[in-house]
Amino acid sequence: MFTRRHIKDWALLLSRPVVLFYSLPWLMALLIAGTVAQKYLGLYEATKLYLTAPIIWLGGVLPLPGVPLVLFLIFLNLVFKLFFKSPWKPENAGIIITHFGAAFLFLGMALTAGLSNEGYIALAEGDSSARISDYHRRELVFLQEGGDALRLPYQTLEIGVTLQDQSLPFTIEVLDACRNCTMQMNEDTGDDTVARHGLAEKVSLKTLPLEKAEESNLSGVMIRVSGAAEQSDGIYIAFEPVKNLPQITAKDGRVYSLALRRAETVLPFTVELLDVTRILYPGTSMPQSYYSDLRVHDGDILWETRIEMNSPLRYKGYTFYQSGYTLTGDTETSTLAVVKNAGRAFPYIAGLLLGLGMLIHSVTRIRTKRTGSKSNAS
Repeated sequence: MFTRRHIKDWALLLSRPVVLFYSLPWLMALLIAGTVAQKYLGLYEATKLYLTAPIIWLGGVLPLPGVPLVLFLIFLNLVFKLFFKSPWKPENAGIIITHFGAAFLFLGMALTAGLSNEGYIALAEGDSSARISDYHRRELVFLQEGGDALRLPYQTLEIGVTLQDQSLPFTIEVLDACRNCTMQMNEDTGDDTVARHGLAEKVSLKTLPLEKAEESNLSGVMIRVSGAAEQSDGIYIAFEPVKNLPQITAKDGRVYSLALRRAETVLPFTVELLDVTRILYPGTSMPQSYYSDLRVHDGDILWETRIEMNSPLRYKGYTFYQSGYTLTGDTETSTLAVVKNAGRAFPYIAGLLLGLGMLIHSVTRIRTKRTGSKSNAS
């Protein structure tokens, strides 16, 4: 059981300079490793492995602290040093404030590395949405009457696993799952003991090597459904690029659609695209810039605003950036990158504290020198 003495001992240990002495080189090593790994693993895999994972498993056996933990450890070191090792005197006010600024900076970096989320919304003119699609994560979704009956993260879809959830009146067995795959025609083996539906009637999934750019990978899942209506039991395929959703009828007559899509996050408000405009360089078809006119629906609040390439929208902790434009026939579509960063305010607070601390420290030093000079002169 921890006592006040144990807590104080740990606080004194964390306030020692040796913590910062070893943390900074390890942090630099992780940043360098993550940067180099991008060439071989791709941006997403390298970032996930070296820069956002709290724990890094060396050889799959030895746990080592990742970037978020190292940054948080440096934050604790600075805070505990202030409270247990630094003399709190008026002449040290500038140094103390500067240390708080540095601590806030590292805390913000830790929150950003561990908790920030990125995604996108693609809207055609006149459309609205409250859902952010993830750039990298996928999920297998069972839709019923337009809503999500069950959402299964892709990483839970291991081959051979049988899934039964109270949200579904039938059982699912995962037969195949690939993060990057294509379709190939089925070979006629004469084995028709298990019924195949939709895409699965003619094709199977073929695994391909992973692309370095995660967004270029096309995922697929093959499942076997049991316990549904007799005509619906059998094998189904959900393939990310295919929008024609296979349907499964339960024994009670309810119909479920099957989709493999980018994982979605629901916003606490809705964004409507009123108009999107593309500006070309004069005399060329090369785009110079885009901007989107939006209407935000938040309960009784209606707010119209414009997003340009260097002028994002910030609302309720979310930041929307103009990232793309697509023209399909007569339909104009705007793509908005959406970022939720829990540590977004910390760099601003840290910058103010660092600037204020250095200013106070400089003024204090000048006054001390002038006071010392007058004392020596007298």
